[in-house]
Amino acid sequence: MKALFTAVVCCIVIALAGCSGSGGGQQRGLFTGYVMDKTEQEVEAKVGKPDSVDNQNPNTPKWVYKKKTFDPDNLNQVDNETILIFQKDAAGKLKVTQVTFN
Repeated sequence: MKALFTAVVCCIVIALAGCSGSGGGQQRGLFTGYVMDKTEQEVEAKVGKPDSVDNQNPNTPKWVYKKKTFDPDNLNQVDNETILIFQKDAAGKLKVTQVTFN
């Protein structure tokens, strides 16, 4: 009975640790994989609408997400901003070509 109780407690602790996460959403590498070389519509469908959009240069719009990612190499510190930079591909479609984390 004691072994069963210990096993249940361990499972609960592991489950809660996994659920707690970083509070910052997605790991940088996964997020980058989701958005690289994707169109605006594909990005929005996968990770949601950005918190703000910078269209100062219409050839390279920037989408800014707030506290959407975290850095697993730095104690899961949450990134204040994740910036997606779009550029036109050979077919003229805007696609993500760069992701930066601040």
